[in-house]
Amino acid sequence: MSKKAPLKVIEDAIAKADTSYFFENYTKQAQAVLAALKSAGYAITATDYPEDVWKQVADQMKTGRVKPEQHVKNVVETFFRIAGESKY
Repeated sequence: MSKKAPLKVIEDAIAKADTSYFFENYTKQAQAVLAALKSAGYAITATDYPEDVWKQVADQMKTGRVKPEQHVKNVVETFFRIAGESKY
């Protein structure tokens, strides 16, 4: 998978968002950065979640006989889906 590095995605987004030299709109820049990261396939998430989020991920996990790498992929995909839906 070929992706731009997050730093480059952020640099490009800020450069495109606001070309003003005075009265920069930092909210506009931040929104552009978040949109660019999402578009490039990155996700920003908190580093700590309450127990109910982890329980919800565990409850919705696909189980059965799967390759270890598929299991990890299932865990991560389920986590990001639930984390994205949560208020945390």
